[in-house]
Amino acid sequence: MIVLTLVLLQFMISAKAGLVNYVDGQATVRLYEQVPAGMPIQTGSGGHVELLLNPGSFIRLDEETTVVFDSVDLTNVVVRVVSGTAVIESANVDKHTPIRVTTGSLLVLIASPGLYRFSGDTASVLDGKLQTADSRVSVKKGRQVTANGDQYQESKLIASAESDGLNRWSQQRSSELSRANALAYRDHSTGCFSPFGLYGGGWGLFPNIAAWIYSPFLSGFTFIPQHTYRSYYGYAFIPIFVFAQRGISGATAQTLRSTPSNTKPAQPQSGTTRGSVATPRPPSGTAGRPSRGSTMGSASGGRHGGRGGSRARR
Repeated sequence: MIVLTLVLLQFMISAKAGLVNYVDGQATVRLYEQVPAGMPIQTGSGGHVELLLNPGSFIRLDEETTVVFDSVDLTNVVVRVVSGTAVIESANVDKHTPIRVTTGSLLVLIASPGLYRFSGDTASVLDGKLQTADSRVSVKKGRQVTANGDQYQESKLIASAESDGLNRWSQQRSSELSRANALAYRDHSTGCFSPFGLYGGGWGLFPNIAAWIYSPFLSGFTFIPQHTYRSYYGYAFIPIFVFAQRGISGATAQTLRSTPSNTKPAQPQSGTTRGSVATPRPPSGTAGRPSRGSTMGSASGGRHGGRGGSRARR
């Protein structure tokens, strides 16, 4: 526990993108490892890795994938997909400091909250909006863009991208993160909320920020969004102002870094209340509890609960 606390405090003080939040199967990184800029992150057969970007944004690597962070500064997150496939789920976007992603010869900026997929020279928008780095092309939900020399080819999103193994695993992770967010709100006094695992900045003075929060349920970080947020997969996250109303203040939490957001609050679906956790019907064949992973040349751990699976938002 002491070692874990030191790791978390080191992460919060550094406040950088690239912390390993989950490892499943073969990978070259370990749970809680802070990946430096320039270091390749690789997964093997059956392996998956989730890393933190800025508060509310996660990158998830498919099996047989290599990714490099060209910059881990929270105000300048730059990710390069060298091979394989990765998805980024983002709940908060600052238009002044967008996440930059290079995949093959394509360089794009994440322009709005959503779910994005990167493979080869192609970036796909399952939800949200991407923009090419030269501002020549904006790609909206249900579309994808491919670099072809100095030209871009925009086309309709391939349907299989919403039903393959990477998307199902990403869906499961979204479910677990949502559940951890709700547990932290419902009973932080029992350990679901860690006062050493939160950073956001200026909580008492500026409650409208996004923050990471450590969850023993996940053995990793979930997040508290700035506004009411529902993920692409249909899972709700309780926002920071609701936590503040519960009495969690700067006096009881370590808050070290702010990440303002210019995004608009997502609208809850009918039949749900603010701060509730969505419980859509899981599709058949979706895994419930992820297995413990082993690293390629290193050990990993982490206990994970919750059930994956939900209907995707159309």
